[in-house]
Amino acid sequence: MDIHQLRAFREVARQRSFSVAAKELFLSQPAVSRQVSSLESEIGMPLFVRSGNSISLTDPGRRLLKYADEILFAIDQAARTIKDLQDLQSGKVVVAADAYLSKYFLPRFIGEFHRRYPKLQLQLITHAQEELPSLLTSGQADLAFLCGELKDTGSLTLEQLCMEKLFFVAPGPITFDIVTDISKYSPFLFPPEISSFGEEYRSLLPASLSRETSPVIIESLEGIKTTLLSGLGCSILPETIIRLELEHGYLHGQALGLECPVIIVYPKDSHLANPVLLLMDLLRKALANGNPG
Repeated sequence: MDIHQLRAFREVARQRSFSVAAKELFLSQPAVSRQVSSLESEIGMPLFVRSGNSISLTDPGRRLLKYADEILFAIDQAARTIKDLQDLQSGKVVVAADAYLSKYFLPRFIGEFHRRYPKLQLQLITHAQEELPSLLTSGQADLAFLCGELKDTGSLTLEQLCMEKLFFVAPGPITFDIVTDISKYSPFLFPPEISSFGEEYRSLLPASLSRETSPVIIESLEGIKTTLLSGLGCSILPETIIRLELEHGYLHGQALGLECPVIIVYPKDSHLANPVLLLMDLLRKALANGNPG
């Protein structure tokens, strides 16, 4: 009795068909039949009752199936454990993210991941949010991150990691209501329209403000921050981008009560490699402990 015989027997028992079992195992039907016949000869008892196109298990077959499931499960688990150990020596994690998260959010955790697992390779790639699902389903990425909501999840699992707070930001102290007194720090620098954290902030702005009539338009979050640091204008930005500037007093911010979810996405019902799980665990623990990276 060997593992190939058991796999063939179990698949025929599941499918109640030699031809379907052969397709599932990527073998020819005669090869599956030989495996099962060899197993029956070794045991000395029939495992299936064959009646025309109908196949059913005999009593010995039903009893063996229980043990075959347990044995094959244990073998598969052992193989996964060995693969995980190998991955720790030469594994690789490919992470895809939208432009905002790949530039500002995820890099904060890369240093700690490398310090803990110096033999693992972490590759961070940037793609438009709508491209992320296909990267996962095609196997080009192990994990994906986005800020906001993913409409078509398909066969993907979505997990919220944290909430990204939005701040009104200006070069000097903020001591006014931004809706009525925003002109004190004009011009208002509108975040790029492609920003993944949405445009709910527009409801907080005076109706007279519009991107079309703004005297200064900067299509880059980094460019907006640099302009603010130079002493010009005001804007609305996610906390991650301005965290250090706020801490050191280079910029001043006021939380708006608006938040955007940071989402991690990965394939459903698939065995994630150990390096992938290690990265996910590091992120969850760091964020749960209030460690921004």
